[in-house]
Amino acid sequence: MKKNLKRVFSINLQSGYRNYTVRDLLELKGKKKLTQINVTSPEEAAAAEEAGIDLIIAGPPSPMKKIREAAPNTFFTCGLSFLEHESKESIVKKCFELIEIGLDSIHCGSWNINFIKYLSDFKIPIQGHVGFVPMRSTWTGGVKPFGKKSDEAMQIYHDIKEIEKTGAWAVEVECVPNEILSELTKTTKMLTISIGSGSAGDVQFLFAEDILGHSLIDTPRHAKIYRNFNKVFQSMQKERISAFKEFKKDVLGKKYPAKKHSINIEKEELIKFKKILKKLT
Repeated sequence: MKKNLKRVFSINLQSGYRNYTVRDLLELKGKKKLTQINVTSPEEAAAAEEAGIDLIIAGPPSPMKKIREAAPNTFFTCGLSFLEHESKESIVKKCFELIEIGLDSIHCGSWNINFIKYLSDFKIPIQGHVGFVPMRSTWTGGVKPFGKKSDEAMQIYHDIKEIEKTGAWAVEVECVPNEILSELTKTTKMLTISIGSGSAGDVQFLFAEDILGHSLIDTPRHAKIYRNFNKVFQSMQKERISAFKEFKKDVLGKKYPAKKHSINIEKEELIKFKKILKKLT
């Protein structure tokens, strides 16, 4: 077992070990810069844990249970969509199901503040979202930074304060000027998670697909590409096509399946079978 892990329990009292608890994270505010990555697969989650990334987050349709198993010790937040649920009760039920399999926190995205408060009343750790919120982009003028004007910056401040009142432990701040985030971070007890908002947040956040260069099209300006997986994927696709062509060629040329790929039968048994079959046909 890794050192300095904290023992925690799920809703059904299943024991696990984490690098951080919510309390640990809150106590680190202003003392240590943390990192968070959005992962979409168990492989990315395992790599994040091995690399020492502090926090991971994933949303549907990513396989939450498999991601938890791949990174059993990393603080894990789930981005949950309220559109999939008919009522507040069903959302709470889903949150508890996620916590039961070992998730540590719920990201509420563009949820109504009343929904966030409702979940917080059940002591479910909540992460909010302010600044440029994709699902609210029509209200903020489309896909662009938010907070470059003083009235916009004040709106972000009030949004943060509303989320803070619910008992949330953190708030994602997206595409906001670094200077604004620097001031806002000082005004809240919550951890501020910066994505596209400069270095002033308590947590620096990026998507694994951007870090790894899954696609070189429409990469956000704030993203830094550390690897070119797009090139790897293209190479793999070429290899797939070549392999499939070779398979077809072998079949048509009667090179596959060869004898070593087939199941053999004793000669005597084959003769018996043929005699019986001949009588029946």
